[in-house]
Amino acid sequence: MLIPSQRQSYQDFQHVLDDLHKSIQKHELDKTEIQERFQAVKQLFQARILTLNPDEVNQEHVSAWQSRQTEIHRQMRLLETDMLMLQAARNSATVQSRVAIICDRLNTLIQYCSAMLQL
Repeated sequence: MLIPSQRQSYQDFQHVLDDLHKSIQKHELDKTEIQERFQAVKQLFQARILTLNPDEVNQEHVSAWQSRQTEIHRQMRLLETDMLMLQAARNSATVQSRVAIICDRLNTLIQYCSAMLQL
């Protein structure tokens, strides 16, 4: 079981991921707005998720927590790369392809947050 502060951190992270997901699915894609929202996600991740301590997790869930935490970190690094590629995309088909990849990655991250909240 997560302690309340950890639970709140994952809920907040899930919320900003959801906001970014909704922004990127808009019909009129604003790359500047998307980049700003991603920076907010990244800052929250670095300040509140990366700093979480496994010592505060119930011992029977530490292994699952560490595994999911590692995957969240990996997915965030990949999302950062995807965001850079979206910013560089000029062709409409490339932009749409990048948006689809980013949406999939955001869905994965949201699912990991949900899984963490189940601990």
